[in-house]
Amino acid sequence: MERRYYKLVADHKDIDVAGNRGQVVQQKKENYQRIPIQSGDQVESGDLIEVELLLESKNDYEYLMFEDRKAAGVEPVDLRSGWVYSGLSAYREMRDESVNYFLHHISRGKHSFTYQIRAEIPGKFSALPTIGYAMYAPELRANSDEIKIEIVDK
Repeated sequence: MERRYYKLVADHKDIDVAGNRGQVVQQKKENYQRIPIQSGDQVESGDLIEVELLLESKNDYEYLMFEDRKAAGVEPVDLRSGWVYSGLSAYREMRDESVNYFLHHISRGKHSFTYQIRAEIPGKFSALPTIGYAMYAPELRANSDEIKIEIVDK
């Protein structure tokens, strides 16, 4: 299992599209550039960060849980728990200290989940390793590396 952090830099554009009656309608297209963040890098307070969990499974498994522990100085952008679909169906639970994913089934291959956080409080923080395990087979375990980030004021 691997966890990656990306700083999201806005690259918005205004584009003209055809309306339903042939008129020109101006829409804003929201794009973001993903800039990789290494352990120990600095981000500014207010920066948007995308967390990507990369999973590689050599077999088919059932009833898995992945607990991704957040750094103390960040807050999630999406505060609602619920089902997410990104190739896999999983229940995502947003907590104060972690983001948890519950999977009914995972097939062989590579999969990923992403969620966004915002840097809030200045300081040096550690995001402890992500822990993955099978809920009914304790011998199946996985973990990622710890990531350290420094949040500075703008």
